[in-house]
Amino acid sequence: MININFGHHIVVTDAEQLMIVNAFAFYNAHHTFPADEYNEDEREQWRLAFREDNCGSDREGLIDKLATKIANSK
Repeated sequence: MININFGHHIVVTDAEQLMIVNAFAFYNAHHTFPADEYNEDEREQWRLAFREDNCGSDREGLIDKLATKIANSK
């Protein structure tokens, strides 16, 4: 069986690039930091960054649109 890998190339705005960076940074921190090192102030900073990137807390906001753009890339 031959595996074929496809590369995805997407064009993102500066704001979208920042959203992607913040999302990966949060994902890394959330899943790799021990619970006792991940304090409530840090969680609040991530919430604020998300709301800023998303322009609010709407589940179908800019972050969801970016995720859809990436998921539908070819």
